[in-house]
Amino acid sequence: MESAAPAAQQRGIALTASAEPGWPVVQGSDHELIRVLRNLLVNAIRHTPSDQSVEVVAGQTADYAWLAVQDACGGIDPDDLPRVFDVAFRGVPARSPRAGVGVNESGAGLGVAIARGLVQAHGGQISVSNHGDGCRFEVRPPVSV
Repeated sequence: MESAAPAAQQRGIALTASAEPGWPVVQGSDHELIRVLRNLLVNAIRHTPSDQSVEVVAGQTADYAWLAVQDACGGIDPDDLPRVFDVAFRGVPARSPRAGVGVNESGAGLGVAIARGLVQAHGGQISVSNHGDGCRFEVRPPVSV
């Protein structure tokens, strides 16, 4: 969260985080799992309009722990949802120039693909869905037993 805060602040985006108490210990490399979170945060900040927010939430069910990044991107075209994790895939809105987003900020379509690869390499799951006024990327890392 701290590494993404300057980019969010520069774009006028509020970053928030909340977690249920007693979150379990998960299996995996701290470095790589942090990279997953960073990639998802950078993507959320890139696609969220100024004066909106990006939220990181975490919790658990009886079967698994989860961590989600929710943004206010306006949602992803339902036809694009199955392709979001494909290497170099960028939906039409991501390819279209937007006010306040420079050429170097448009992304190459690799961040969420890398996140998926890292999550799967750890034996976890990652998904995306439209949620409220944006989308939600949810990671389910394996829980230590």
